[in-house]
Amino acid sequence: MGDVLWDPKAIDGAWLTDALERAGVAGGAKVVHVEFAGDIGTGQTGRAARLRLTWDIPDARPTTLVGKFPSGDEHARREAFGNGVYLKEWLFYDRVAHTVGVRAPACYVACFDFDTPDFVLLFEDLAESRQGDQLEGLTPDQVALAIEQAVALHAPRFGDPALETLFTNGEPAPSPEDAALAAQTLYGVTLPGFLHRLGHRLDPDVAEFATRFAPFVGRWTLGTGTPFTVVHYDFRADNFLFGETPEAPPLVVVDWQTVNPGLGASDVAYAISGSFPDPGDRAAAEGDLVEQYREQMAAAGVEQSADDCWRDYRFGSLWGMIITVIATMLAEHTERGNDMLTAMAQRHGRQALDLDALALLA
Repeated sequence: MGDVLWDPKAIDGAWLTDALERAGVAGGAKVVHVEFAGDIGTGQTGRAARLRLTWDIPDARPTTLVGKFPSGDEHARREAFGNGVYLKEWLFYDRVAHTVGVRAPACYVACFDFDTPDFVLLFEDLAESRQGDQLEGLTPDQVALAIEQAVALHAPRFGDPALETLFTNGEPAPSPEDAALAAQTLYGVTLPGFLHRLGHRLDPDVAEFATRFAPFVGRWTLGTGTPFTVVHYDFRADNFLFGETPEAPPLVVVDWQTVNPGLGASDVAYAISGSFPDPGDRAAAEGDLVEQYREQMAAAGVEQSADDCWRDYRFGSLWGMIITVIATMLAEHTERGNDMLTAMAQRHGRQALDLDALALLA
């Protein structure tokens, strides 16, 4: 579909008319003017922006859209194309979103240029929703909404054999052993930079845990024996949009750049840990929240014992340290980004220590 325009300020009426006509949104009308209305959110690896549209026939057509684009930071952009996070998000909206029940933004346009490379995604504008704040955390009721969306994502494709190549764009998937080695290597390569950048801001036992965990990262990728499903893998407050009006959906999950097959409980542990700034509050709430997840999964047709679900939750708590260590060295450096990554490492590390999660691997 013509050129993929990675810069929101470069999108014009002709390109947008063509894109929305193909999506069945334009309905023969033309976009006569496009206004860049500013960037949205605090993404570390991608850029989101709002566009205002003027139509020649405006009836029942969107007057605003939100676009997702590559990062404006050259390092973050290069790394994201290189490690496939932009490709995964495109694949999710193009081929996976309609096969699961999670409430993601309605995607009108999903374009990916493998040669340039470039990509662009155009979504409904959820202007009546408010982004969660990773630093501030979430209320227990908000976390409960996230648990419902985790079930809607995990249950439909739990144990699906097609997961193996779902996010490889037709390429053969790496063997579990090769995937484990790749994760082990990446964590090991990024760990020194993570500790140099953020280690002095962490509790000493959390910083020490990041190092002690390093030899076991590859083993972690192999799971617990519970069948894999579609996992968001960055299931946290900054990627949740909470409705502020009765018309808005209660919760919409965004930023699907890390989506992959995996252990569903990893999303649950990651969301719960990241949502409670006080580890005591997290510890007091997590048992009931994990049981809610287990019961809702059972209602959706996926049965698991309470002991196995709790084991998977403990095991899944280790994901938070993996993604934080790696993301620290791949994401754009900003003051808020450093604060957020510090909070994530502290909360996820403390959770894994409290749950003695490493005992499941050692």
